[in-house]
Amino acid sequence: MARLSRISGRKANNTKSALRSRMVSRPMLNEVEDTTLLGHLFVTVDKTDIIDATGNHQPIISRTKMTDKNRALFGLGCVEFDGKDSNLNFTDDGDFNFGVEDFSIDWWEYKKSDPNDYKLELSPIQYSLYKNSVDRKDPINIFSNPNKVVSITSNGDNWDIADEKFIGSIEEDVWIHWALTRANNNFYTFKNGQIKNIWISELPVNSSNGFFTIGSSPKGNNFYGYMDKIRVVKGTALWTDEFLPNKEDLFY
Repeated sequence: MARLSRISGRKANNTKSALRSRMVSRPMLNEVEDTTLLGHLFVTVDKTDIIDATGNHQPIISRTKMTDKNRALFGLGCVEFDGKDSNLNFTDDGDFNFGVEDFSIDWWEYKKSDPNDYKLELSPIQYSLYKNSVDRKDPINIFSNPNKVVSITSNGDNWDIADEKFIGSIEEDVWIHWALTRANNNFYTFKNGQIKNIWISELPVNSSNGFFTIGSSPKGNNFYGYMDKIRVVKGTALWTDEFLPNKEDLFY
């Protein structure tokens, strides 16, 4: 892991510490680093519930469920999306308005191959994670095209920060770690810890009073498969160099 660019200093609480002790076996980091690496949003499954492990946000769950099917592969559980209209929403209280700050968005994804009886029901564009917005264009869109790409706007009118920038080639029926970071004016995309794209922009990411949404969008673009450990960190670029992700480790 590359060295953190900043430490946020948001305090941990007993609930988060208890959860982290169940999720990982490695020695705990010191409190400040630990809280930074957990982020401002960390979506995972705790036994039978879909939760934000940071305690900052309460998920609004729409036809999305947790599963522990294939426990040996998926661990203790993961979030399952049906490829039609399931999603998770989180109220934007400022944690997802990045401006020109460093940030990191990363998640584990297991995209299921489309069965024949789903072909007519699934959109050809499979959103996996994006920022939903009242703006004409969402501040951040991450989707398949058919490769995984990201578009980012500063003004809601055009993709002036990133216009379908490459994140990585899509693979099905396998766990993949995806990441997007900003460090100063440098943007990075990662697939399984390998850098796939770097570009420069000085523009601030557009703000929104909408929701941060994972899964299906109002436009009918959906994700079919599983996700786990979906994280948003504001103020810190977790990675600016290649790293080795490990699904069994909370912080990779």
